[in-house]
Formats: sequence, structure tokens, C-alpha cells
Amino acid sequence: MGYIGGSAALAGKRAGLLGRVVGYDLDSEATATALRNGVIDEPAASAEAAVREASLVLLAAPVGSLQGLLTDVAPGLAPDATVVDVGSVKSALLATAESGLTSGQFVGCHPMAGAEFVGVEAADAGIFSGRVCFLCPPRNARAEALAAARDFWAGIGCRIVAIEPELHDRLMAAQSHLPHVAAFALAAALAAELPFLDSTTQVASPTTSLRDTTRIAASGAAVWRDILLANASHVLPLVEQLRGRVEEIGRAVAAGDGAALDRVLLAGRACRQRLVKE
Repeated sequence: MGYIGGSAALAGKRAGLLGRVVGYDLDSEATATALRNGVIDEPAASAEAAVREASLVLLAAPVGSLQGLLTDVAPGLAPDATVVDVGSVKSALLATAESGLTSGQFVGCHPMAGAEFVGVEAADAGIFSGRVCFLCPPRNARAEALAAARDFWAGIGCRIVAIEPELHDRLMAAQSHLPHVAAFALAAALAAELPFLDSTTQVASPTTSLRDTTRIAASGAAVWRDILLANASHVLPLVEQLRGRVEEIGRAVAAGDGAALDRVLLAGRACRQRLVKE
């Protein structure tokens, strides 16, 4: 019962795709909020109980818990149920699904929607409109499950893109996971300066550059801990590239080498212009 899962439930209801929505969360307060805000219609006592009689099951939990969650819900699944997720890393989860655990009922999904918000109280039915949803079906996915997954995400406004799980994980490492590493590291690097900043500026009104570059550092730490650990093979080489560029800037500044500084800054600017089309 978090931000993305809650948003998907609200979007599905608004689109008329969902009937009775049953939810389960380890946090009873989150479940109570979801019920109070109309995100779910009924709470369940366990993950397995939540999926009984369901035609569509959405696993919306930190990446590190998804394989265990898939194992937990398997005994309660109806034979014709479809199971989807919203995780940012796919390879390991699909390997679990391909073990025969869900009889071809699972389809890996990753809607590229949302922001840095945390918690079901931030759920917003509109976040999926016009956004890409990657579909990464395991080799044993049934045609009916794949169609149901496509219909749901398309029905709440997503543009569907099928992609291989390994390619998905590499792409997300560059486009999403490394930017989060940089944002968290940048924000943490300012910790020693906080007393000075508190005493000399209005912290509630930071500069645009600080606000923009650290915005995603407000994301859930547990969520991003799991993502980075799960996608370590793709993230670590990029972290080394980032480290190298920061050190290159540091050496140029320390040496007063404007030409070297120009090279790395211009290279960064050129890459940004290619990566982000305004």
C-alpha cells in the first residue's frame, strides 16, 4: 500500500478496470490509510489471503522483497489470475517466475511513472497518463496473462513497450539508478555544511540548482537500497564512471587547470543535450 501501488489501484478504479480491490501491507497504518482514502475496498490479513479470487494481482513492494512475495502469493492464486509487478529491476524476479511458481501467470512490468513521493497518502490516479510501461514477460508467460497485463497498463494511460529483462536492467541503471546515486550522494555530501546553511540561508527556499539536483534524494531509502543492490552488476560500473568524473573535476580545480575543467564540463554538457531533449 504505497505510492505506486496505490496510484495504480486508483487509476484502475477511475478507468473502470477494477471491481473490488483487496490490499495487504506489512504496515497496518498504511493499510488503514489506503482503506480510508478509497484506494482499497477491503484489507486482507496476509498476502496469500489478498490474492484469493483475484483476477489481477499487483505486487508493489521494494524490489528486494518481490521474489519472496511472489512465493507467498502463489498458493492463493486462482488458475486464471494474472500477476504483475512495478519493480525497477527485472532479471532475478523473472528467473523466480520461470521456475514454474505461477504457471505462466506472471508478467514483469515497470511503469515509468511517479515522483519522489513516499506512502499511499500520496497516491495519484493521474501519474500513468502518457508514460511508458515496460513489459518483460518471462519465457513461460501465458498469452492470456500478457494480454491482461497490456490491457491494464494501457487502460490507465500507459504506452506499452516490450523489452528483454537484461536490457531493461542496463537501461534503468543508466537512466534512473545512477541519477539516484548521484542525488543521494550530493545531498549527503552537504551534511557537514548544514549548520552553516541553516544559519545563513532560508532552508525552505534552496537555490534552483540544489532543488533540481537533489529532488530525487527525497525518495524512499529502503526502496532505493533494494534497487541498487539488486542491479549491482549494472550500477557499479556506472558509479565508477561517476567517481572518475568527480575526481577529474577535483584534480582540475586543485591544479587551477581551466583547460582540463573545460573538457569535462563541456563533455557533460554535450551528453546532457543528447540525453534530455527539451
